[in-house]
Amino acid sequence: MIEQTEYCVEMKILMVISQFHPIIGGAERQAQLLAQTLIKKGIQVQVVTGWWKLRSPRKEIVGNVQVFRNFSFWGISRIKELRYLAALTYMATLGIYLLLYRREYDIIHVHQALYPAFISVLVGKRCLRKPVIVKTASSGVTSDIKQLRQVPLGNFQLRYLLKNMECLVAVSNAGGKEFNDIGFPESQIEHIPNGVVLPHDWKVNYVQVKRVITTARLSKEKGIDILLRAWAQVVRQEKDIKLIVVGDGPLAETLKKLCYFLGLTESVEFTGMIENVTKYLRNADLFVLPSRTEGLSNSLLEAMSYGIPCIATEVGGNSELLESGNQRVLPEKYVIGGNGLLINPDDIEGLAKAILYLIRNRNVREGLGRRSRKFVQEKYSIDLVADKYIGLYQHMLEGRL
Repeated sequence: MIEQTEYCVEMKILMVISQFHPIIGGAERQAQLLAQTLIKKGIQVQVVTGWWKLRSPRKEIVGNVQVFRNFSFWGISRIKELRYLAALTYMATLGIYLLLYRREYDIIHVHQALYPAFISVLVGKRCLRKPVIVKTASSGVTSDIKQLRQVPLGNFQLRYLLKNMECLVAVSNAGGKEFNDIGFPESQIEHIPNGVVLPHDWKVNYVQVKRVITTARLSKEKGIDILLRAWAQVVRQEKDIKLIVVGDGPLAETLKKLCYFLGLTESVEFTGMIENVTKYLRNADLFVLPSRTEGLSNSLLEAMSYGIPCIATEVGGNSELLESGNQRVLPEKYVIGGNGLLINPDDIEGLAKAILYLIRNRNVREGLGRRSRKFVQEKYSIDLVADKYIGLYQHMLEGRL
């Protein structure tokens, strides 16, 4: 195994992602965390992203990461019809950036297999002969494949990527399979998961369930509406219990109205956007992820790292994290995996039953929580994930892929 001091000195990585801090989502958080960890390990990392908000500076340091924002037009006008013009402008300015600053990076690492990936491969690989890694972020109904097909010339861009990408990083088996199914070679797919910072003060008390938490963007794909309807069934049978919904998004007001309609205002708390969810996870007794689609959920990983018993839908990488094996989840039922419970998306009855089961079974809660913590510690620590990327970068530079 090559020592880090042998291969960190000359390695300069340019991370490309369409959105970055202060815009916060799963892909953005993971890119920032990985960049910060790589820098601590001696790798030079810069992030280039879009300038979507005029109040954001063109150049800044976020944490310890140098960030540059390319002009995208969207910051000047929020008119919906100009979104495609903004995307095209961003693609053009990204291509120019890659050409002008070609001596400042050795490898291009693209987060999400979307239109920035097309430009990065076209300019970075074909014109500059630079190694390019593309990481696919999501699978299912909001997969990178489906999102790319919705933009102008999206099908053309996708075909180009399938033919010219050197290496695709899949965060879950489901994400890798989607690309393999449409023709991308399995031999060029690397499986590297998302990573998480392991907390020092994780859960040790599993005596009772008083606080159930979910952390998610309040949008359709996250399924919070299903959770609220299931919660209405739970509180009819269990009293003195609270659901805490951490996050914000376009459906915030709609979900609050649904909460009022279901008579849940006393048992549900909406916190809004919270950048640091530590205090909420520290005090949580159960975690629920009712998503309709996922890649490899940062929120689920974080909850598991705290040793919180988890329930999640069988989408994306959730079954990998909760280790359900080949068990089939039946309608209105749940499956007990090695690290948590799995339910079907949009299954109100199954979710309610899963929550009630864990509320009423302390030994199961404790076993799942402790195994989850150990599982994440051994396989999903951000330090382990960063080391895998460093090894991949080294192979790419040596021309082994």
